[in-house]
Amino acid sequence: MNDIDLNLIPDHVLNILKKLQKHHFEAYIVGGCIRDLILKRVPKDFDIATNAHPEEITSIFNNARVIGRRFKIVHIRHQREIVEVSTFRKKPSQISKLKNGVVQDNEFGSIEEDAERRDFTMNAIFFDPINVSFFDPFDGLSDIDNKKIKFIGNPSERIKEDPARLLRAIRFHAKLKFILPVTETEILNFSSLIETIPSSRIFDEIMKFFLTGHAQNSLLVLKKLNLIDLFFPHLEKHQFNKHSLLVLGMANTDKRVEEDKTVNPGFLMAVLLWDAFTESSFYKNNGLSLDAKISSFFNANKSSIFIHNRFVKYISDIWRLQPRFLKIRTKSVYRLSNHPRFRAAYDFLLLRCESKEENINVGNWWTYWQTSNESTRKKLLSDGIK
Repeated sequence: MNDIDLNLIPDHVLNILKKLQKHHFEAYIVGGCIRDLILKRVPKDFDIATNAHPEEITSIFNNARVIGRRFKIVHIRHQREIVEVSTFRKKPSQISKLKNGVVQDNEFGSIEEDAERRDFTMNAIFFDPINVSFFDPFDGLSDIDNKKIKFIGNPSERIKEDPARLLRAIRFHAKLKFILPVTETEILNFSSLIETIPSSRIFDEIMKFFLTGHAQNSLLVLKKLNLIDLFFPHLEKHQFNKHSLLVLGMANTDKRVEEDKTVNPGFLMAVLLWDAFTESSFYKNNGLSLDAKISSFFNANKSSIFIHNRFVKYISDIWRLQPRFLKIRTKSVYRLSNHPRFRAAYDFLLLRCESKEENINVGNWWTYWQTSNESTRKKLLSDGIK
């Protein structure tokens, strides 16, 4: 179980480790990349932990820069990739929080102290691929082997320190299908703490449920744990039929992640909120324009939907373009196909067609349109959607 395929570790990561060790510093890869390597998965990125301080790291690497407020870390760029290098740190001697509720965490420490302040045992495994050795003070390797998520320290205390840790535990449960460190009853008891997390941070944490390749299972897990209504009240009674737009959208998201394609959080939220919108009293109010329906929906749900404002316009554009796909007139078609949100709206249309909410011929017409030459497009416009 503890064997790691060293070929999965990129040369530029190994070179950073070698260079730090050559300058007499400790250096390990750590965290989620170790967990993935042990599980025979290819990590998306690699994090390095060292006893070198940020200014010492930047003096060694000319392609490095210091970033961060909560904790200063160093980004070392290799072509288009960035390796994050952090100095061992310890629990802060004084508790102070940033505006987003995150505890400031900017005190350097030893590798033992760094391991102790991490959340789960499986994320506190340090691996030195140069000397092929592990530092695993909390037996995280065994927990991975037994498919268990375990907090370092008392679970209740760690969750109270930062309620987002509970969300992380649930996310790993959904992603890895590992055993949760707390019972379903305890999760419900802790749910009030989740409500104290600033909405911007909740949005970021929740997006991780849906943007890392396990969106479908995340929905089912949140529903099973009775947490779905905490984040998406309108989904509480959703049946999660495999042919529904919601489930198809999550499957599509997982496929894109698997194929290493980008997923826009705004598109994801457009899928998650579509049923809530179309079932709302605003949508059913024939006296309102579509723009007014959308605006009223978001204004009425500001307190119950954790979403960055910058995504509201993106979602609104996708929704308001849907009726325009039915207007097969020359000017309308060209104007729509040149719209900045056309591609996202078209992808959304295809999901609506697949879920049988919209006529499949509409999606087929627009798919054919995009690959046709001008003479074929004239015929398509003449024939319309059949």
